[in-house]
Amino acid sequence: MKTPIFRLLLSLTVLALLLAACASPTASPETEQPQAPAPETEAPQPEEPAVTGDVPQTGSEPVTIHVLIRPDEGGNVALYAEKFQQETGHFVQVDFVGWAEIHDKTVTTLASGGGGYDIVFIPNANAAEFAAGDWFEPVNDLIPDSERSQWLESVVDLYTFDGDLIAVPWYSGGAHMAYNTEILEAAGVNPAEILTWDDFMAACEAIKTSGAAEFCFSPSAKYPGNFYYNWGTMVKSSGGEFFDADGNPVFQNDDIALRTLQMFETAMAEGYFDPAGIALDDYETLIEFGTGKTAFLLDSTWSVTQANSNTELSGVTGKTGIMLIPGTAEQRSGGYIYAGGLGLLRTSENKEVAKQFIMYLTSEEAQKHHAIEGANLPTRTALFTDADIAAAWPGFEVLAEQVSYGEFPPQFPWFEEWRRSAASAVQDVMGGRKTAQEAVDWLVEETNRLKNQ
Repeated sequence: MKTPIFRLLLSLTVLALLLAACASPTASPETEQPQAPAPETEAPQPEEPAVTGDVPQTGSEPVTIHVLIRPDEGGNVALYAEKFQQETGHFVQVDFVGWAEIHDKTVTTLASGGGGYDIVFIPNANAAEFAAGDWFEPVNDLIPDSERSQWLESVVDLYTFDGDLIAVPWYSGGAHMAYNTEILEAAGVNPAEILTWDDFMAACEAIKTSGAAEFCFSPSAKYPGNFYYNWGTMVKSSGGEFFDADGNPVFQNDDIALRTLQMFETAMAEGYFDPAGIALDDYETLIEFGTGKTAFLLDSTWSVTQANSNTELSGVTGKTGIMLIPGTAEQRSGGYIYAGGLGLLRTSENKEVAKQFIMYLTSEEAQKHHAIEGANLPTRTALFTDADIAAAWPGFEVLAEQVSYGEFPPQFPWFEEWRRSAASAVQDVMGGRKTAQEAVDWLVEETNRLKNQ
């Protein structure tokens, strides 16, 4: 399923442009990061409830629910797990697993009967894969038809299979591009004039000639960041497609994917791109950008905001601008967007309490905290007009506009494995082991193998 988010987020863009105000957010990593500790399982003394409204009440005896989830930005999960314990008396045990390991950990857990978990995180890239296993309890009652308009329609649709909602949307985001204002100024490059990838390569030449930075750009060529924040988004922003509706490879039928890989060949030969990017994921390229070594960063919503605000991760805070990802003469921009949802396992022995916590963590208050402190776009539509979120994000209007150009990636059960193969193809080109044409030909064969296995 590839669902454009443009329809809803176009209005978001207009609203965001009207919400001026800029301050510095604080957050924790969106992608690979040090794992946050699970919240204490011993309930503190009750306090005044922090979240009210659409959280269902169970009235049951205290139980412990177990959650398998990815890293915690801004302490969002830890904070609201503790608040939930204070308010309800139920305990929440959270296991945080890094992005590089969470897919395999989740598949192993699901295949072995759920591992005692009640709630499991479902990234959009794995929604079809996980739905195919019939591991998740439908949660249509948590977002009934009468309330669907309160959520981003595209994200709710993404988690709906055969009429059943398998996860409640927790956050959204997408690929974005940032730049170092001092480097571009020293090189005489105007970011407003970088509209196409040809313009981008011209800027790289100017940066190299001027010596303004060691490298123009560091690709995130290591799985898992490669497809979203590197080759995949570059192809998408240039008007290319990878698959048809049936999962057949089509990227070999025009020259967009090939030309993009040829751009890598040129950039490596000319010294524009950092060869270290062959082994860097999206979090690691953020760290490198934060040292001032590179002029541009193509990364997640979280990463580009951290580059300009988080002094623990970036040395270029206050010197980072945000621009639309380059496109072509025919297409202004594009890129892949993402979302995360919370699914309820069929094997859960505490389904009602687990549902209560899912709605607690996806409430407006919790999503607002996740946006401001964790730099994630929300999934409740009301929050896209929230002045506090807009004020917390410098460049919010550009971030919102970029997401309006985005689409979700393909939804096939074998897509996760395909992403690994795509990363290998880019790494082979960057390392000189394959030409761009050889890499495309190999990936077509690999795609057909994965589809047919």
